[in-house]
Amino acid sequence: MDESIPRSQAELRQKIIESRKIVDLYRPVIDAYIVDFFHLNLWNSLPPSWIRCFSKIPIQHLPDLLSFENRNSESNVWPLTVLALRSLFQQLVHTRNKPTSQQHRTNRNCVFFKQSGLFKKSVKLKKRHEIERFADDCSRESTCRTLVDIGSGQGNLARTLAYGFGFRVCCLEQNVSFVQVARKKDTELWLRLAKLEPNLKDIIHPVHLHEKVNLDHIDPIGFVQLLRDALNVEKDQQANPFQFGLIGLHPCGDLAPSLLRLFLACQECRFVKLVCCCYMKLSCKESISKTDAKQYGFPLSDFCRRTDLTLSYEAREMACHAIEQYRDRLRTNYHELKIHAYRAAIESIIVRLRPDLKHSGLKGGINATEISFAEYCQRAVAGLDITVPQEEIHAQETQLHLNRWEEVVKFYTIRLMFAPLIETIILYDRWIFLLEKDTNARIDVLFDPYISPRNHVITAYK
Repeated sequence: MDESIPRSQAELRQKIIESRKIVDLYRPVIDAYIVDFFHLNLWNSLPPSWIRCFSKIPIQHLPDLLSFENRNSESNVWPLTVLALRSLFQQLVHTRNKPTSQQHRTNRNCVFFKQSGLFKKSVKLKKRHEIERFADDCSRESTCRTLVDIGSGQGNLARTLAYGFGFRVCCLEQNVSFVQVARKKDTELWLRLAKLEPNLKDIIHPVHLHEKVNLDHIDPIGFVQLLRDALNVEKDQQANPFQFGLIGLHPCGDLAPSLLRLFLACQECRFVKLVCCCYMKLSCKESISKTDAKQYGFPLSDFCRRTDLTLSYEAREMACHAIEQYRDRLRTNYHELKIHAYRAAIESIIVRLRPDLKHSGLKGGINATEISFAEYCQRAVAGLDITVPQEEIHAQETQLHLNRWEEVVKFYTIRLMFAPLIETIILYDRWIFLLEKDTNARIDVLFDPYISPRNHVITAYK
């Protein structure tokens, strides 16, 4: 077993306590906003020994900073506090690497693998990877063969589970256009499969409902009755009582905590399986009214609430970054990361000229190696009520800022070093929450982090 994976609730709590000490100590760096780099002079907020070290280290050596699970081949001499941090990360952070020995255990003769080309049609590579791994993981659950997917989108996962793995699937989606597309795609896939797999005649098609479930005030009896009606399940089936599993492939923000609460509230729900994302969209105690104080998304566990655990929006947003991909960019295409300096430089101008537009959403997807800073300014502020004056763009102060672009990249990387710790805190809070409710819960690595950065799956049974 990986040494970073806790074995008990007590060990989980202790890891959160230790992680919180690190967060509190380095909160100025963790809570920093990279766009504020120049006008808040963030470089000088680093410890002096770090400034001396990172001023000399080339950007190409920074990838080691974001990989602390295997440090045997490192040649960099980091400050002692950085070395200490990385040793602590090894102990506290839940691994992001999928065990190499873990292989598919599903019957390779199932419809999904026999007709994989049909299931993958018009599905992007990242989504293909996620759906295949998630569906394969669901197929190992022997608790029940009925699955409920809330926020099912266009039903790509549901089609794989139903037609490819033989589950009975009920989908609830509040976007009516998604529901319509899902039903259309179900029909198209089914017509193709029926010609190739004659034994599928008795399969149960996915059910797509245009519904918005009130997850703020859960009505377990009403919810289960909704499922019974949708799936045409008689209430008095004593021989085979109605049971289901609740699933979610990247439920956003507060949807994930709400699904955990729904799982606990419904007696008929035997297990829940979630791969979560968008931690920055979680509601916190400070962001909601007192009347709804018990329903905020983070923290969830009684333990973390009693200790007043808090994570800023900036910290939670950082925990959603694609660390492995960024690490590779540092090795090869690091000049593209100059875009961070462009964004920070224009922010210092905006704050000076129009402080009301501080931290405004600028246009993204701009490659800094292909355009000048002047062109960037023109594109970035499109749609905002501001034009960046030429004298500001070519001012000596602005040019000095742009010449420091490597410092911006280094600070961004240093900050990103803490991201796996922040994500672990959020995941472990949910794990403790489930254990506090007497469920059997675990966290596994499900996806390749290079393909799908949010790659942990939370599974709980009762």
